[in-house]
Amino acid sequence: MQASIQELCGGIVMTKLKFGMIGGGKGSFIADLHLKGACFDHLGELTAGCFSRNYQKSLDFGNSMGLDPGRIYRSYEEMAKKEAKREDPIDFVIIAAPNNVHYPAAKIFLEHGIHVVCDKPLTHYLYEAEELKAIAEEKDLLFCVTYTYSAYPAVAFMKKMITDGRVGEIRLVKAEFLSDNMALPNKALSNTMLWRMNPEIAGRSTCCGDIGVHAQNLISSVTSLEMDELSADLNIIGDDRVLDTNFTAIIRYKSGQKGLIWCSNVAMGKCNDLNIAVYGDKGSLSWSVEMEDIVVFNELSGCSVHYRMGTSFSSIGESQMFRLPAGVSEGYYVAFANIYQKFMSALQNKKAGKTYEINYPDINCGIESLRFLEACLASSEKNAAWEKV
Repeated sequence: MQASIQELCGGIVMTKLKFGMIGGGKGSFIADLHLKGACFDHLGELTAGCFSRNYQKSLDFGNSMGLDPGRIYRSYEEMAKKEAKREDPIDFVIIAAPNNVHYPAAKIFLEHGIHVVCDKPLTHYLYEAEELKAIAEEKDLLFCVTYTYSAYPAVAFMKKMITDGRVGEIRLVKAEFLSDNMALPNKALSNTMLWRMNPEIAGRSTCCGDIGVHAQNLISSVTSLEMDELSADLNIIGDDRVLDTNFTAIIRYKSGQKGLIWCSNVAMGKCNDLNIAVYGDKGSLSWSVEMEDIVVFNELSGCSVHYRMGTSFSSIGESQMFRLPAGVSEGYYVAFANIYQKFMSALQNKKAGKTYEINYPDINCGIESLRFLEACLASSEKNAAWEKV
């Protein structure tokens, strides 16, 4: 059963949080996910935005959302400065623009005292992410990075199974994220796919930096293992491309476990197949987003149990993560909603002077992914030499 607004926010009787958005004009897939996720539990409402570099397009979208025209801005710089001066400023901003906007937009909103939710990757470079963390800490601001798959109920269930000792001591982990969204020639791809292969916008990596960090974060979310060093091989597959569209990484963790990640944008026949397997000395766990409500547990005895999320057998102590009855697909939108529910509940409690929990992917998750990415890039440049993370 879905929890009430007061239950989600620790019993606080509250008004909705006001948020603004950078990016997310008409036709933006990822921004639509952010918008629906932020409004899913009726904890927030869109109040301001800069939805496009084209001001007319931004106005059109803002008007279609019923916004005050005076709070539809020409640039994120203007928005940060003017919102900070208002008597009723936005409580937080959602940055759902392409990658090259993440760092400068997040920085200026933090500098003006506004909490931030940012799509991944957090920044192009590690030093930029560390600078954002320093500003957020100095200003005492919350910062969420939307690693969506970490908010699936199955991920919380696997983490609890591991914490409860069901798999024993972890020995091996494996994650894959396989897609064919760049398997065709460039001329057949959408603009969304093409900008992801443009270094000026996407950054230094396509496959590793875009979907590889999801696989890395999924392992971290499920196991809490800390990376020590890795060996990575980034491959450019396809004509007229300068960034990787396929990569593999072998990982050594600080506690001695071994890991393997394979991600690809050119795996024909695969459609965003993110999956994970964890092998311990008592049993193993596996899950795939293609069967999002099933976690498979294999015991040492040879018994195999399929746990269906949302049933009494898959309790994780966080019933609000289950929005629909067992057997009804909850999916990507609800995963976004789970992240926003946790972030906005924390922000409501913080504003009310109450204790709050950072139980959503925060800026440290974004920094961990950038450490992973930079180690992968360095290793691949040295013919897959081992590189410290």
